[in-house]
Amino acid sequence: MRLAAAFPAVLSTLLAVFAPSNVFAANGFTGTCATWSGSGTTLQATCSAINGTQITSTLNLNNCFTNTQGILGFQVNGNFAGSCTKIAHNAGNNRHGDEAWLSALCSAGNGKQFDTAIATNTYIGNSNGVLAC
Repeated sequence: MRLAAAFPAVLSTLLAVFAPSNVFAANGFTGTCATWSGSGTTLQATCSAINGTQITSTLNLNNCFTNTQGILGFQVNGNFAGSCTKIAHNAGNNRHGDEAWLSALCSAGNGKQFDTAIATNTYIGNSNGVLAC
């Protein structure tokens, strides 16, 4: 009888601990980060941690994106800035169909360059208050 009485409390605790949290999102950082801005290859944001505190962190976007023949794409340790210039960030005007994006002028390797952009919110998340790709 004691086990049956304790079961709901134990189950509730386990669900709270192991339930998915938007504070551990693999993407969609803008949903849990109050402010964000970018400069060059650096994205900075103030994001919510699981315990409710706000943490300001930075992320080197070279660790998240690559340039493939003049097009920005997601790749861990992609080092896009090695072949891109005029790096710019946007937070909130939805120009590229997302709340946050990164744009650059990237070399295609054949002498041509392309204006390209990628939705950072699609690939960057909030890992307990810290930006991560």
